Amino acid sequence: MSEITTWITQHGVTEQMLILLLFIPIIATIVNLSRYLIGFKTLGIYAPMTLSFAYIFTGIRFGLLVTLAVILSTLLTYSLLKKIRMHYLSRITINYILISVLVVGVIVLNDVSPISLTTEHHDATTIPPLGVILIATLSDFFIKQYVKKDFLNSARSLGETVLVGIAGWLALRSPQLQQFVLNNVWIFLILLLVNLGLGKYTGMRFKDLLRFEQILKNDKSSS
Repeated sequence: MSEITTWITQHGVTEQMLILLLFIPIIATIVNLSRYLIGFKTLGIYAPMTLSFAYIFTGIRFGLLVTLAVILSTLLTYSLLKKIRMHYLSRITINYILISVLVVGVIVLNDVSPISLTTEHHDATTIPPLGVILIATLSDFFIKQYVKKDFLNSARSLGETVLVGIAGWLALRSPQLQQFVLNNVWIFLILLLVNLGLGKYTGMRFKDLLRFEQILKNDKSSS
């Protein structure tokens, strides 16, 4: 390790904690890049960042399955209760009750299914509960998105949030990137400059370029 990393780890910060703290701005930068350069409309920064860390705990297959269960339970709860006048927190609490039931069902299904839904075995007891809890707590974001927009736009935002979360998971699980970050803590400065540049960026996004390209093709074909 570099001298500054060695000094930090000798003064109360473990290697694992340092890696996780360094990856918070890295994943946030990935979210920022996906928004202003690609054009993804994620549910803020917290949701995809939380998914990235949660998938490290759960494994990508089981994590995606829990994510699907949380989304489906959220949509089902909102559809059933939207015509009933009740307090917002009561609605959210009922949603979390349904989420807990569905997640328990997924774990039981993983145990009895001939095909493992987790990584390489059926024993879901080795999956840290924190990963499942992190995914479940994102239900509030899903409900707020679904209330504000129609189903198609909500589904697109949810899908793009999961995609960016997977991108963060891929970065976080790379041993080479972990080692590089651990030995180059000055990456904070690079990320700061990158995000300052993104904050001033006013150019076209990749999705906009594709959209305009399709419009130009349609105009040429019609003419």
